[in-house]
This record gives sequence, C-alpha cells and structure tokens, in this order.
Amino acid sequence: MTTSSLRDRQAAGLFFTWSAQSSTRPLQVAGAEGARFQLDDGRWIWDLESQVYNVNAGHNHPHIKARMVEQIQALPACAPNALLEIRARLGELLAEKTGLTKSFLTCGGSEAVENAIKIARLVTGRSKVLARRQSYHGASLAVLGISGDARRAPFERDLQESYLIDDPFPHPEVPGDGPSSWLASFDRLLERVGPASVAAVLLEGLTGTNGMQTPPPDFWPGVRARCDEHGIMLIDDEIFSGFGRTGTWFAVEHWGVRPDMITVGKGLTSGYAPLAGVVVSERVAAHFEDQKLWCGLTHYAHPVSCAAAVGSIEAIEADGLVPLAAKVGRKLRVSLEAFADRFPGIVRVVGRGMMLGVVLDRPADVLVEQGWTRDLYIPSRADTIFLCPPLCLGHDGAEEVLGRLEEAMKAAGLDVASA
Repeated sequence: MTTSSLRDRQAAGLFFTWSAQSSTRPLQVAGAEGARFQLDDGRWIWDLESQVYNVNAGHNHPHIKARMVEQIQALPACAPNALLEIRARLGELLAEKTGLTKSFLTCGGSEAVENAIKIARLVTGRSKVLARRQSYHGASLAVLGISGDARRAPFERDLQESYLIDDPFPHPEVPGDGPSSWLASFDRLLERVGPASVAAVLLEGLTGTNGMQTPPPDFWPGVRARCDEHGIMLIDDEIFSGFGRTGTWFAVEHWGVRPDMITVGKGLTSGYAPLAGVVVSERVAAHFEDQKLWCGLTHYAHPVSCAAAVGSIEAIEADGLVPLAAKVGRKLRVSLEAFADRFPGIVRVVGRGMMLGVVLDRPADVLVEQGWTRDLYIPSRADTIFLCPPLCLGHDGAEEVLGRLEEAMKAAGLDVASA
C-alpha cells in the first residue's frame, strides 16, 4: 500500500493531532529498532524525538514486549481495584525510583497532573496552583489553565486565572547575594496571591519543548523551602524529563530536592502502552487512609500498561541507560557547543543529558529539512531544534548523528549569521 493511500484512509476516519488536517504530512513507519525507525521505503532514520519524547528504553525492546505478552496471555483486562502481581510490582518500583511512597495511575500525562492537583487540594483544603510562565503540563482545559504554554491561547476566555512565575532565560545577572530572578519572581507572586491560599507549586523537573532551560541553582531549593514554610505541596512534573532522560532517574535529583509529588508518564512505559501517574510522599498518602480519595478512572492501572511500565523500568536498569544517558549526553553537549563556536547561526545550546536543544538565529525549518535528507528526524519549535533520542543511542550512535548534523548545519547555511 502506498503512503498516500494509507494517509487518505486514516485521515478519513481519524484526526491527526496539533494540526490543521489538510496540511498534515505523516510518516509511514514500517519498523523500528534501538534509536532508529524504518520508513515504508526501507530508509532507516535516526529518531531524535524518541517518537513523542517517550521511547526511553529504545524501539522494539525484547524485554518490554515479553512482559506485555506475558500479561496479555495471563490476564489482559481487569477492574481497577483488583489485586494483581504486576500492579503491586509497579508500585514497588515507582516507590524505589522516586523515593516517595504510593502511586495513583492514569492513562496520560494531563490526567496525571490533574489528579496531582486534585490530591493537593484535598490535602491542603486550598485551591490556587502556581506554575512557571514557560511551562507545559498537559493539554486538558484544567491543566492549560494553570500553565503558561501558548497552546492555551485558543481557549483563553474559558480558562481559570493562572498564577505564573516569570522565568526569563538566559538568567539575568543578579548583583550581590540576592535571589535569582526566578526565585525573586516566585517570592513576589507568593506574596501577591497569599501563601495561605496556595495548594501547590507545579514545576517541570526540566522544561521540555518550551526551551529546555536549566533553572538557576537556587530555584528548586528556594521553592522547596518556601513550600515547607507555608504548608504548600511541591509537585514535580517529570513526564518529559523522567526515567533517565537527563542522566538521572528524575531531573529534580540534579538540585537535591525531594518534592511532595512527582508526575510521571512518557518514559514510564517507554511509549509501549498508555500509562502515567502521580507518586506521592508518605505524608500525602497517609492523608487518604481515613479520608476519601476522590480520584478514579475506568482504565486505572491497566494490567498490560503496568506490564509495559515494569518492563521498561527493568530494561532501563538492566541496560544501564541512566548512566549511559549522562555520559552520551555530555558528549553531545560538548560537541554541540563546539559547533556553536564554529557556526555563527547557533545562538546557544541548552538542556542536559539526552534532553538537549540548539537555539538558532533563524527559524529551524531549513535545518530540519537538511537533517531529513541525511536520515535525521529532528523535532523543532520556532528557532530551536531538540535532540532527545532514545537513551540507548550510545557513543557510536552519537558520533553518527553528530556527523550528519554537522553536514546539515553546513547545508542550512549556519556557518553564516542570519542577516
């Protein structure tokens, strides 16, 4: 079947996401392995987006598939509150990896964040949620109303009031020993809204496609201290940055902070099945021993999705992908910064681990196109390309990608500054 005929069939019955339907140009993916996927014409493409920034363990991993098949053969569907070994095992693994206690599982990231907010409001009896201006926490109306992402714009009139921390990047210089601009903005916002009205502060472990900005060193510790002072829940959104993406299991570990809740998704199953969730501290979990947890979903803790998550966490651990992501990520970052020294069209390199961005002095489209002709699938937004391959890319794969990317940069004219 040709790509065009399959596209016509699919477009007739299903929407494509985040797009005007007539302008979509979807790929026909025939297979995948490791850090690459294969098109219907036989071409192998380096997947620098990990599909939707989620295939952390790599494509077609035999252990994850075996876990899923085993569960399908044993019991492919079950009621949310039934006892299952695979559910118990996933709860144990999430507690072990996050350092928290208990999980509430959802089908996707937006639901995970919404349930974290519900839990924070139930525990504190308060309603307001503070977030960063350059944040993204999901696509549902409730979550769009809390974050500062531009995708809220079409629904602005219908959204609740948002409370946003200003987070300019690069960070402005601060004279003396004062707080960073981010932490100072948080302090002003907290004073304005009144800390006694704030249920939670919701922050991404490391920003995703809104720029992959590394926060100032004092930001996470400072926010944690203020939350402790005022009885506010600190929610760490690791849906994008979790499960090894930044070279640690969760990005917040880079700042030595323990949140009250962590939302997880994407790399939780490495994209092999829909699953996300919120993991909470012992104190939060204890609240619901005698108080009702007003949260529930039809597909809560779906057995096959739980099996995919257990398999993914086991694969990431067994294959040593978290330390590998740290090492290969450093290699990529050093090489990209060397490119920046040689290509005037590169403004800066951002991010860490296998969650990197390159900011250009022009729209990224031309570089994306040049990369595609060299078998690189490069995600982008406006003037920034993102390099977020599966964590199994390895040193040899990184060398191959960097060589092709350098060629693409030359062909895109980045050796000359934009006029």
